[in-house]
Amino acid sequence: MKLRVRFAETDQMGVAHHSAYVVWLEAARVEWLRRRGLSYREMEEAGLSLAVSRLEVTYRAAVYFDDELTLVPRLESVRSRRVAYSYRVERDGLLVATAVTEHVPTDRSGRATTVPARWLEPMLDLLANDP
Repeated sequence: MKLRVRFAETDQMGVAHHSAYVVWLEAARVEWLRRRGLSYREMEEAGLSLAVSRLEVTYRAAVYFDDELTLVPRLESVRSRRVAYSYRVERDGLLVATAVTEHVPTDRSGRATTVPARWLEPMLDLLANDP
């Protein structure tokens, strides 16, 4: 997924603020699902959320207003009670950050639950077969 660093995402020095990465990772994750025929919106409408339980970002280089970034998410693991992704954030082929997110499936009340087969099976297939 490509995106451009917006002015509102930068600090006084024009460097993208660390908090912007969280939003970018979420956008990349949702787009990754969409491009593989799974809709996070449909998951949510069906009462399933993937709550972030862990987030780790390693910043390797600064990015600036109007830089075009490429975010490359990768599904790392899927279990009935946990989903994990890794990410590469690149600018012009240069690795500027790496990240990991882990997610706990929750129901509408926010209680931990299991990923229903309707979502678990395709994600397991993607884990095994997505390049």
